[in-house]
Amino acid sequence: MWTVALSQLRTQPRRYVSLVLAILIGTLFLAASFLVSATAQATLRATLGSTYAGADLVVLPGGSKDVSDLAGTGAEPGPLARLDGVEEAYALRMAWAAARAANAEFGAAVMPLPRDPALAGLTVTAGALPAANDARGVTLDAQTADRHGVAVGDVVTLASESGPDSTTTPVDAVVTGLTQPSPDPMLSGQAQVWASPAALTAVQGQDGEAGFTPHLLLRLADGADVPAVAEAARAEAAAAGADVDVATPDEAVRSAVTQLSGGTDLLGWVLGGFAALALLVTALVIANTFQVLVAQRTRDLALLRTIGTTTAQVRASVLTEAAVVGVVGSVLGAGLAVAIVAGVAAAARAMLDLPFLTFGLHPAGLAVSVAVGVAVTVLAALAPAVAATRVAPLEALRPRDEVTAGSRGGRVRTAIGLMLALGGTALMLWGVSTREPVSAIGGGALSFVGVLLLARLFVPAAVRGAAVLARPVGVPGRLAGLNAVRHRSRTAATAAALLVGTTLVALFLTGGRTAQEQTALALDTAYPVDIVVQLPADADPAHAAEAVAATADVQAVALATPVGATENGSPVLATPAADLRAVVARLPEGVTGLGDPGTALVPDWVDADQVRAEVAGAERTFVPVRAGSLSSGVYVAAEPLRETGWDGAAGAAVPGQLLVALDPGVPVDRLQGLSEDVTRAAGTGAAVIDGGAGERALYARIIDAMLGIVVALLAVSVLIALIGVANTLSLSVIERTRENALLRALGLTRGGLRGAIAIEAVLIAAVAAVLGCALGVCYGWAGAQLVLADLSATAGAGTAVRPAVPWLELGLVVAVAALAGLAASLLPARRAARLSPVAGLAAV
Repeated sequence: MWTVALSQLRTQPRRYVSLVLAILIGTLFLAASFLVSATAQATLRATLGSTYAGADLVVLPGGSKDVSDLAGTGAEPGPLARLDGVEEAYALRMAWAAARAANAEFGAAVMPLPRDPALAGLTVTAGALPAANDARGVTLDAQTADRHGVAVGDVVTLASESGPDSTTTPVDAVVTGLTQPSPDPMLSGQAQVWASPAALTAVQGQDGEAGFTPHLLLRLADGADVPAVAEAARAEAAAAGADVDVATPDEAVRSAVTQLSGGTDLLGWVLGGFAALALLVTALVIANTFQVLVAQRTRDLALLRTIGTTTAQVRASVLTEAAVVGVVGSVLGAGLAVAIVAGVAAAARAMLDLPFLTFGLHPAGLAVSVAVGVAVTVLAALAPAVAATRVAPLEALRPRDEVTAGSRGGRVRTAIGLMLALGGTALMLWGVSTREPVSAIGGGALSFVGVLLLARLFVPAAVRGAAVLARPVGVPGRLAGLNAVRHRSRTAATAAALLVGTTLVALFLTGGRTAQEQTALALDTAYPVDIVVQLPADADPAHAAEAVAATADVQAVALATPVGATENGSPVLATPAADLRAVVARLPEGVTGLGDPGTALVPDWVDADQVRAEVAGAERTFVPVRAGSLSSGVYVAAEPLRETGWDGAAGAAVPGQLLVALDPGVPVDRLQGLSEDVTRAAGTGAAVIDGGAGERALYARIIDAMLGIVVALLAVSVLIALIGVANTLSLSVIERTRENALLRALGLTRGGLRGAIAIEAVLIAAVAAVLGCALGVCYGWAGAQLVLADLSATAGAGTAVRPAVPWLELGLVVAVAALAGLAASLLPARRAARLSPVAGLAAV
């Protein structure tokens, strides 16, 4: 039977086109899910984890206490540096300074160089790193150097901005080298200066009060026990009274993503659901297509049995065909997935200026995808093969009646479809409401299976209803509508692949658009202020605010006047309530009055129920309103203070601030120039830029790039599904050879026949696309509700996720599907019209 199987593949390859395409689509989705996951992780490692890449362990502070003493210095190692197995403990202590070159002034983040430059992930593009004992040596990122015309050997004056009480003096630093800009979101849009320990001490001052330490990096000796060192580091930190988390670089990246998504591993759930859905679609499409293929060969199989072939041999022949076709389709699908994901990643790097977007290959995932594709194909072929061999040979040679809704087989199919559709929908809704992903995904899968089983009922009926629009065309339009109802199984089979494809497109368009909006809300909550300008004591705050407000790409400005300090020393600043609301990107839902007496806007790490501070010469207690990563103080409304007699004058020896909101959509590569424009508008080169604009813009671009890859995969899958429609339509035309010939003999012209087939294809494609879009919106909303509820709650919008329906994109999907259906009908219609009525009536 091996020879019989190979002969079928060799002599009738057209029969297997739709099957190969179905397998290709399934394995494309499954392999792409692994590749998108690997690419996302590689990209996150290149951005969020860029500064972790050279480390073996990352120490992340859990509170506001500075932890740089745990690492110590080269002269005085800290407790973590003295641990067994630790070769270097490096504290990334970031300070801000005003930098002045020959022809430019700009703000810069100043950071220390580790003993091993690889620990900080530095890549030198020109010159060299400064020596450890070089008290004036620094490096500058190449992007800033190019913008301001700074070259190796130039002098850049750095003035620390740790407040008016700072004991530091400006340092004339010498640029010894240029480095590639770090893709770390925390440094996005900022000039990056890396200094030798001696130069950094000169800039920061001996008190070391300037700057903060976001993390420590540990490089371990070869052969060191990583878990044991991590446990020892936790113990040492606890003994020193520091609240820290010790993790590997990959764990730190995942933790950062989870923290951004409100305690949920959003990326993991989305990609996991993508893989699960891809596997389901693979099984459904392959099983449905193979059943049609085996049904078309029922007479051939019966003929083999009449000449002595056993049922076991027939089954072996069918399964051999399935295995060969499964291997071909699976390998093609996996290869196409690699080409698409790698191609889109490369295009995004070039077109969206995302040099850190990194394609990640997943060999194990590709192998699993091919194996699953072959296994599912063989299993899907098993049931039709067994069913075909159970029919007596002579009975199988007779013409078979179509399974209709009224037949026994049709009633069973309808009953099972209804149970699966209704029961699966109920299970899905229950899983979504209780946050049970297994129940939600399983219920959605069952309901979709039920919908496909019921397709013979609603798809032909929908096509018949839509055929009313084609009646003005005349006989061809009426014939198209009648054919859709008379051959229900054929119509449903033709629409099935496109129904699945458009459902997936609509699902991910809806889920992706909803995820974008929810992520934007979360980013606005995590980074409530775009730019914070720390003004020096000699600045004119009112004039600076007016000048900054007139700067291009600036939406709003709020002047914050220092009025006191909290118990732990954080500055308290007052600003008009309306101005504060204008610059804060988003407040938690239900918070309406920052102008209410006794309310203060505080960073989200403040966990106290009350904030005590000395404000305007009096002890006051405020109710905290937490708003993301505010790192520059506590903000209160000015109006209630004026009612108590405060005259608006500064009451604390710290500089004032400008809180700046940027226009939406400012690109990442504009941020550094915009920060410098704001600095110049403020009238001083000593303003220090802080805020979350760079991080928010960079995260948004990463999310857009990942969604772009997914949408590209879905677009390709729809095109492949349309090829399947064309193939199914060709088989349908072949089956209707005598019927079409009879119509021609009764007077239907060639143009009329071509028109009837074309209208039928357009109706089927358009109806399948509309139904698929409707199903996809529902499934997309359910998936978004399941995955994004915690993220929505973190953003202060409650747990009910509002779906974002991409109407324009869905309309384009329907229009493209209809046009593609017309294109898919051209060759089958031409072939049918060229056959003469006599030859067609003589066909068996």
